[in-house]
Amino acid sequence: MSEYDISFFSGLLTGVILSFVLIYLYIRNLIRKVMSELDRHIDQVKDKLMPVVIERVNGQLYCYTEPDKQFICQGVNMAEIKQAFEVRHPDMTAYLAGGEKELIEELRTQLKELNEAGISK
Repeated sequence: MSEYDISFFSGLLTGVILSFVLIYLYIRNLIRKVMSELDRHIDQVKDKLMPVVIERVNGQLYCYTEPDKQFICQGVNMAEIKQAFEVRHPDMTAYLAGGEKELIEELRTQLKELNEAGISK
């Protein structure tokens, strides 16, 4: 192998290594931008979500905030709870954070039916 070949291959190897470093830095920068954007969106959503617990007592559903059990609203079914919640907290979205398993399944079914009825209108 001549001196020319060695210098050609070492230049080629240096170019390949430099290319990989540049690609790595570019991808790392893209990932940081995406993560920053995701964090911003997560913060926006967190401010609009409210965890709630719903209990049934004597046929009435009572909706409370999840961490401190403060009363929010009441109703006979999920439609009434949803409507009352939206009146009291128009800029928030509630999500079921706990409660009796059977009741949660029943409420999720009612909510699914409400959402499907709303879509079909």
